[in-house]
Amino acid sequence: MAPKIWLSFLLPVYNVESYLFECLESLFEKIWNDNGVQIVIVDDVSTDKSHAIARAFCSQYPHLIKVLPSHRVNEGVSAARNRLIDAADGEHIWFIDPDDYILKDALRQLRTVLETYNPDLILCDYRKSRFAIVRSFYGPSKQLSSDIRQLVCGVFKSRKMYCWLKISRRSLWNDGLRFPESRIFEDIATMPWLLLKAQNYYYVPSPWIFYRQRAGSIMDSVKGKSSVFDASKHQDLAEALSGFKEEKRERLNGIRPSTAYYVSDFCAKECFKTGFRFARCARVTDGSHAVGFDHYLKQFEACAPMHFQQLAFQYLKRLRFLRYVLLKYTVHLANRLPNSTARDNGNA
Repeated sequence: MAPKIWLSFLLPVYNVESYLFECLESLFEKIWNDNGVQIVIVDDVSTDKSHAIARAFCSQYPHLIKVLPSHRVNEGVSAARNRLIDAADGEHIWFIDPDDYILKDALRQLRTVLETYNPDLILCDYRKSRFAIVRSFYGPSKQLSSDIRQLVCGVFKSRKMYCWLKISRRSLWNDGLRFPESRIFEDIATMPWLLLKAQNYYYVPSPWIFYRQRAGSIMDSVKGKSSVFDASKHQDLAEALSGFKEEKRERLNGIRPSTAYYVSDFCAKECFKTGFRFARCARVTDGSHAVGFDHYLKQFEACAPMHFQQLAFQYLKRLRFLRYVLLKYTVHLANRLPNSTARDNGNA
């Protein structure tokens, strides 16, 4: 009888040959003698040696690793993750980006939490450098909690939506929850809904992942100092939380003021960052999104439980004067920045 798989690591792979070996080694040194853990990999048509590295590990550890047939064409990380979910055998799943790696003692701590509390969702922190540890949640730690309102509030307060910081029961994905394909900012468009589906959770205030911002990654291209504003990618960001406030209100019978504040604050900050990129860019790509910045502001505000005018009042009430100024400036940008068609004609 095959052993029960209690955990599946899910790795979407694309052109990460410089990092993949270290990532897989960090996993294998912790699970080589645990038949209850598996690693599932899918290659999204890499043009480097990533697939060969994965195959080499698979031939060496066939009882621990499953390499799925590669995609025929590059489909993006969302499609890869969705396929990995369908292929996973574990009771719990943990998405790992192959340019990151698991830190020492992470798996032992995870197993202890699962054996002691068996939560639907486990949250952890991550390390960015030798000295920098980033917190992923503000709320109760080292205890089982069923307060899902606090879960949502605490994750939005941290602003850390990364799926690799959340180990989830695989059954939470059974009724169709999936990453949106052909879009970016897929974690923002998925993780909040995952939070709503959990019955309970456990937060471990310890770094389990070492995170690396890889040059050339999608996020690097969006946040970098490019002279081109990618309208399509920022549209994905502006729409990522569309429908979430309604879903939360229905599932949890309303939205607490504190949760409404932090969800709205999240939307406002992303709106400000989008406005700053729009203002500094000499050119806007994608003529199908030939709109002014006011279009994005309306999208972000539609996703927020609070109107931005109400949020500005809350900033003053909480003595968050810088955020108040930034929000007011963002609204000002929406009123003064020309649409992308005019910018293309004048600066292309």
